[in-house]
Amino acid sequence: MTSYENLPKSLLGFSLRYRWWARLGIFTTALFGALAGIAAAVFQKIFIDQVLGTEAEEAARFSHSFLTGLTPVGALLGAFVATVITQAIALIGSFLAMREGTMLQRIFSEALYRKTLSIRTASLGSTTVGEVVSIYATDVPGATAVIDQVLPMAAVIMCSLILGPLAVYWICGIPMWATLTLMGVVISFTLALAIRQSRFFWRFKQLAAERTGIVNEWVQSIRLLRILGWVESFEHKIFLKRQEETANRVTMVTNGQFMNAFGSSINFIINLAGVASLMYLSDRRVSPGELFAMLWIFGVFLQRAFRQLPWFFTFAFDSTTSLKRLEKFLARPSDAGLVERRENAELALPSALPLSVRGLNLTINGHKILNDVDFEIRAGEFVAVIGEVGAGKSMLALSLVGETGATFKGFQIGPIDALRLDVNERRRYFSFVPQEGFVMSASLRENIVFQYEPSLENDSAVLKALELAHFKIEEEMQGHGLDTEIGERGVNLSGGQRQRVSLARAHQFSRPIVLLDDCLSAVDVDTERQLVRDLLSGAWKGSTRLLVTHRLSVLSLVDRIFFMENGSLVEQGTFAELLKKSQRMQEFVASVKRSEESSVAAAAAIISEELSGKEADVGTSSDTNVDANAETLS
Repeated sequence: MTSYENLPKSLLGFSLRYRWWARLGIFTTALFGALAGIAAAVFQKIFIDQVLGTEAEEAARFSHSFLTGLTPVGALLGAFVATVITQAIALIGSFLAMREGTMLQRIFSEALYRKTLSIRTASLGSTTVGEVVSIYATDVPGATAVIDQVLPMAAVIMCSLILGPLAVYWICGIPMWATLTLMGVVISFTLALAIRQSRFFWRFKQLAAERTGIVNEWVQSIRLLRILGWVESFEHKIFLKRQEETANRVTMVTNGQFMNAFGSSINFIINLAGVASLMYLSDRRVSPGELFAMLWIFGVFLQRAFRQLPWFFTFAFDSTTSLKRLEKFLARPSDAGLVERRENAELALPSALPLSVRGLNLTINGHKILNDVDFEIRAGEFVAVIGEVGAGKSMLALSLVGETGATFKGFQIGPIDALRLDVNERRRYFSFVPQEGFVMSASLRENIVFQYEPSLENDSAVLKALELAHFKIEEEMQGHGLDTEIGERGVNLSGGQRQRVSLARAHQFSRPIVLLDDCLSAVDVDTERQLVRDLLSGAWKGSTRLLVTHRLSVLSLVDRIFFMENGSLVEQGTFAELLKKSQRMQEFVASVKRSEESSVAAAAAIISEELSGKEADVGTSSDTNVDANAETLS
């Protein structure tokens, strides 16, 4: 079995070379099936000529062959056996092709699965989840069609179109140039229809992927869309894409029906041409057996080939498109490591390790994101990373866990050279808490232990982790406790709750180094202080911690601060030191305070405006009532 890691860049070449003897077997069955089909025509010719009593000198073209000694019953039995063999061989060929296609589909699916797990975040670009799902659902079967559909069709068509003209010439005496000319016209017209159909197929898959991506985004964001009042416009976008997809599908089906009609009727036209050729191009008297054999070859033997011909071209072009899409996705940058193994996660690790980084560089799409970043963090130290938006703070944290494709001149985790580790071995030293906490559609318990249907024996540890994360189950889970079902992507949780679930999970899976990517942004200031006191500087005091943050309230509580600017680490020190000597730090603090004050002022203005509007409504209503009462009294 070929590993997904050994797939070459050209998937088409791999598909044809992989298990080449099985591919050869598919061609061999098609060849024997074609020979059996020709044999059926010969036996039928002999049977009819013998039954009708055609003179041997005029009827038999096999005067020196053993076939001349056949009785009518023997010839009829030979035709029957040859026809059965033809059908049996066709079934065997189809079975072999489907089996090989299934094996190839398993390889491509495994490769996509591994690539999805290992692909770097930065290389996804604008690719949506729906588009990735579409590659799995549409392009994997489409790509393997080159073996389970295109290859057997090619074998049948090739053998039939080569042996057919030879048999017509051998049995009936029709010149090969006439048969080949007619077949050339048919193939050219069929090719034009197939190219047109393949364009519709390609567009169909592209539109389906785009629609799936939009619908997936709509489903995942429906709560926010309702709040923002964007549901109608977003659904309109889906409807427009669906209309475009439907119009393409209608045209595709219409062209496909025309192809089927052409494939069904072409045999009638060929038969007429064959009869005319037999009558006008033959230099001798034509026997009934020869006429029947010719009609059999054109109307039965070549029928399957001509019916499959347009779809052969269509599936070939369509399969090539799917292979190209797979190649493009598999060519995206990824990490050397793949799935994190369970046994690695369970290995005993020290409580804290120092971290040393030299020459950390990251370039994405030609833009320099991180530029020669050097730093050292002592074991158990608590460091905050700050800077303006776009300074490279989050990319720094992601680069440490191998998610960006960054390069290092040196990278030490304690005494270990991290550059010698694959990405999974490196990641087992880190806990990572993102800003947008990941929550799966499962119970609260399953979200903390990250396992479906876990044992209840660890509930005390789970409850302790939630307590340290200041997640109050009695108040926030409406009495269902750890068994509370959380909706997809945490739809039933607030942003702050999702962040606290992630913090509790990080505590459950204790690692020597904890990376926190602005994971306190959605909690209020009081909760933030409690989390820093009880968890970040409390329970995790023995771990090495690196916190990316925009909040000023936590800076006085960390051991050191890294100040980043334009992808470079420009200054470091304690909060008091930087505030005293660094103009950058002073300007940054002032900027954050102004931003916070303007946000508070804007909120106060909105509240004041709303209250004023309500008072004005009340005043207007009161004045109206007074005027009405005065008018009544008068």
